[in-house]
Amino acid sequence: MAETFAMQAYALRAEDREPQLGPLPDVVRKQCARRHDRPDSVHAALSPRWKKPFPGTNSIPWIFAAKTTASGLIALLVAFTFNLDQPYWALLTVFIVSQPLQSGQVLAKSLYRIIGTVIGAGVALLFVALFAQERVSFLGALALWIGLCAFGSQYARNFAAYSFVLSGYTVAIVGFPGALDPSNAFYIATGRVTEVCLGIIVAATVNHIILPSSLGPKLWQAVIGGRQALADYALALLERRGDSASSRTKLLGQAIAIENLRASAIFEDREIRDRSDRLRFLDTALIDAISVAQLLGRQLDALERTGASTEAKLNDAIAGALAAIRVWRANAIDADPLSLHLLRAQAHLPLVWPLCRDPSMPDEEVIRCIAMIAGLGEFFTALTSYAEAYEAFTSAPRTASRRIRFTHANDPVGALWTGLRAALAVVFVSGFWILANWAHGPTAAILGAVATARLATMTPAVPIAVAATLIFSLSTIPAFIVVDVLLPMGQGFAMFALAVAPMLFVCALLMAHKRTMLIGYFSALLFASAGQFQNQMTYDPIGLINTSIAAVIAAAAAMVLWAILAPQTPEAARRRFVHAAHRALARIVAPRPRIGLAEFETAMTEALDQLRGSLRDDNPDDVAIFEAGIAFLGAGRDLIRVRESPYSSGAVDFELRIAKLAGHRRAEWLDLLRPIAQEAAAKCLAEVREAELGPEHLQAAARDLGAFAAMGEVLERSGALLTRENYARMQSDAA
Repeated sequence: MAETFAMQAYALRAEDREPQLGPLPDVVRKQCARRHDRPDSVHAALSPRWKKPFPGTNSIPWIFAAKTTASGLIALLVAFTFNLDQPYWALLTVFIVSQPLQSGQVLAKSLYRIIGTVIGAGVALLFVALFAQERVSFLGALALWIGLCAFGSQYARNFAAYSFVLSGYTVAIVGFPGALDPSNAFYIATGRVTEVCLGIIVAATVNHIILPSSLGPKLWQAVIGGRQALADYALALLERRGDSASSRTKLLGQAIAIENLRASAIFEDREIRDRSDRLRFLDTALIDAISVAQLLGRQLDALERTGASTEAKLNDAIAGALAAIRVWRANAIDADPLSLHLLRAQAHLPLVWPLCRDPSMPDEEVIRCIAMIAGLGEFFTALTSYAEAYEAFTSAPRTASRRIRFTHANDPVGALWTGLRAALAVVFVSGFWILANWAHGPTAAILGAVATARLATMTPAVPIAVAATLIFSLSTIPAFIVVDVLLPMGQGFAMFALAVAPMLFVCALLMAHKRTMLIGYFSALLFASAGQFQNQMTYDPIGLINTSIAAVIAAAAAMVLWAILAPQTPEAARRRFVHAAHRALARIVAPRPRIGLAEFETAMTEALDQLRGSLRDDNPDDVAIFEAGIAFLGAGRDLIRVRESPYSSGAVDFELRIAKLAGHRRAEWLDLLRPIAQEAAAKCLAEVREAELGPEHLQAAARDLGAFAAMGEVLERSGALLTRENYARMQSDAA
């Protein structure tokens, strides 16, 4: 599409020389009017059928708390009615799977949790059958399996991670009691699976039937917000309103959020399932526009500092583009008119051939100007592609859209550390149980496995583990009052519910608010675990206190392991991003199989999002590292485009030279790519100067030259990500 866009702009040079946004042709205006009038337009897509009855924002936490409390009580009532062995596991599961404002996520998590629970119970029975009489072998196998599941929960993405988490600690909740009573192991496994599945089914049913809170409106708001944010970012970029790093960071986070919402919403909405591939295409178009814009911003800053001779013509093109983007942002035009006006704006850009033949300009300035021209053209193309993808997504799908393959930035090293922490937690807590001969040791071992496995899907792990330790300690007091003071005063389920419901409601209400979510979540877990709710209750205050102590020991063990064993620091996050960048680069330069543009951009965007979570916005070093990461995203994009479309001889030579990088160590690739890109830019410039090229080949060579120049500059700065020494050297050079 970039080639067609550039050629159309070249043809429009003789037709339109006005920098301002002129009136739309009649045929385009009529086409635009027809498009906005048709029933499958964006207005129809945002019609009331998408906006399901939804309560006011202020009442959402209260409704969630009421639904969660009702789900917990219903699960307990069913478990009591059928005299299940340990009904409190059903209550525990209700609070684990419940999500405020997101019925689709409850359904998604429920499906994967059931799968993980069944697998974990089967593995637990296998271990009991093999090692019931061998305590050390049993604990070793258990620790190994939980470590493997923790690895999978970190390596997998979205709700598939919950299958690994559930499979891990289901082995613990079935395996420990089963090993202590091997003759009843099958009945124990059946009981745990039944109780967990009961909690899952009740929570999913209540959330889906009673005042369902669909993810559809939230997804549409995110998509519309992404369009507005991209338009605002484009305007700020072209108007040069200072640093736009925060806007880029927000847009990348929004792209990840849209993909996560899509992964949940497809479970509850058929329309979104039908548009799933179109939404992924829209997401990749957004990421593509961000990666192009970041480099363009740096080029515009350099132009403003140096004051190139072509600045006047570039300003004319930018003025035309700004007018078009403002009208598009106001929803006055859609993709086709935007494309036309951006073509008119691009027609005002300086011609490449006269720049190359100007003897008064040094080669560095020529390359910089051509890179600027190519960058503006690429940005206009990216905006047009996004507008078309947005329009395609909001239109009713009539034909099957092509599938977009997303790749996740999986980190096997980080996942291995997570698995090792989980395995060691089981070993340490189980060792304490054996040495102390503590009656509640199995409970501590089970909760230790649950805590470390659960922390694998929660970040930041150490502060959360610290919070869990404190919350478990403090929540023992209200749990003791409810379980051992109030419950003995009543009889029957009605009085039981009257005593328990306020505690459940308060925990759920705290979960519904972001700031207090952890307090409510961990308090509910302790209340359900320490309460040991049975059909025939046995009140044991000492047992409740010991269960609370077991929970504190489990959380403390997880906290210590996450704090001292490969701790999650900004430096570790930077190394993980570098590893992800090296893996993506390896797939770019490898002969086969090669990574596609969508795969590369989505993998690197997820890696950037993970990097951002460990950095501080108020730290200049962290901001510089993140910006270099975004720059590498743009350089990889150019590298893939040149690799797939080598129009010039410089690009062909570049393609052959990067194929030889596979024989070098990955750590050397960025350093080797930099001179290769710089030499390719010089070769493209010589080719444009010396050869008689037609308009199409001239535009292709100019794009290749701009890509090589951008790659050389970006790779020089992105090399600072490899080591702190390189980064310090870069900072001292800049000073």
